[in-house]
Amino acid sequence: MENLQVGIIGSIIFIVLILLRVPIAYAMTVVGLGGILTIYPIDAAFKFIPTGLFSYTSNFTLASLPLFILMGTLAFYADLGRDAYSAAKAWFGRSPGGLAVATVYSSAIFGAVSGSSLSEVAVFSKIAVPEMLRANYNKRLAVGVVASAGCLDVLIPPSILLVFFGILTETSIGQLFIAGIIPGILVAVVMAISITVFCWLRPDMAPIAIDLDTSWKAKFDSLKGLWAALLLIIAVIGSIYSGWATPDEAAAVGVVGALIIIWMRGKLNFKLIKLATEDSAIVSAMIFLILGAGFIFATFLSSTGVITILANWVVDLKMPFYLLMFAIVLLYLILGCFIDAISMMVLTMPVLAPIIVSMDGNLVWFGVIVTLMMAIGAVTPPLGLNCYVMKGALGDTVELRDIFMGALPFVGVMLFTVGILIVFPEITLWLPELMKASRF
Repeated sequence: MENLQVGIIGSIIFIVLILLRVPIAYAMTVVGLGGILTIYPIDAAFKFIPTGLFSYTSNFTLASLPLFILMGTLAFYADLGRDAYSAAKAWFGRSPGGLAVATVYSSAIFGAVSGSSLSEVAVFSKIAVPEMLRANYNKRLAVGVVASAGCLDVLIPPSILLVFFGILTETSIGQLFIAGIIPGILVAVVMAISITVFCWLRPDMAPIAIDLDTSWKAKFDSLKGLWAALLLIIAVIGSIYSGWATPDEAAAVGVVGALIIIWMRGKLNFKLIKLATEDSAIVSAMIFLILGAGFIFATFLSSTGVITILANWVVDLKMPFYLLMFAIVLLYLILGCFIDAISMMVLTMPVLAPIIVSMDGNLVWFGVIVTLMMAIGAVTPPLGLNCYVMKGALGDTVELRDIFMGALPFVGVMLFTVGILIVFPEITLWLPELMKASRF
């Protein structure tokens, strides 16, 4: 049997396993190992698989992943999300849809000190949703905005998904982080404007909180609670932008900074550190398992020539670049309904990254587009992990169907923003170009 036939049969088996709901890490490992053992002698396979796997997963760049995850977990225990929400509420609370707008902007602030949308959704499900429901907000609007605003966390640095993209495509993580800033702000602003316009047209959906103190004194007093988040943002993102630290070093700085904030707030104890490190270790182990499985599966596909043939076939179609991007957006929209973000990246990057490069596309820009599409996948049924996390946090207070329906309009908002970023790549690339220029 020829290598290409083995690759095609393996790919079909992999799709069947996914449809049978086999965990993707196991499916990739089983198919990848089986395929490699089919096309190589057993002794050769057992020589290069362990050494290649160790070399791939022991890459020093990967050190930033568990560190950023730990930083985000510590930011959660430091109550930085509550501080951000209190400030945003004081500034926007009495505008049309003000509490929902405050949720969007506070999610953006918390996203700058955390790298996981799931932790952000868990935080704001407990903080923002009860307050919006007490203010007689429409239930679907209240839960939909929290589930969708959690997506800002994967775009605004430090983003775990951007780190992952950088590792898979060998793209500068520092440039990816800086590139995510303006698109992240753009998504937040477009979301906030959409909420304001909708609630202005339908005031019954979000009654204005007239009892909320939004005086100038309250506004400026609320900013005092943001000092911790601001210092952490400057320490991490500022050090990367200025070139003083690599992303790995900046992640370590972020962990130390978060610990200092917790200590200054009198919350530092052994139990908290134990919980934070355990939570971070579980998430990190899951990511490294998928990463290792992805290496085995990608090695199998590249060895059989499947990746090369797919990439060449797409290039030979000579389709216009914007049509290609439309197809990629549609692909991720469909995959996001069934596969988690990290697994999607592992599966698609070996094929799509070379295609983008061959068509003179910029991988930093493409990384931001892909990450935003992953964020959309986090709120689309039936997988929609953000929605399940919210359901777990709120219990019987809300139905899962209401969460998915509430998030649906924001999927349209995010797709609109994706279109803007595709048509105007300068929005994404301006800061990275400025960062490169400032170093010379």
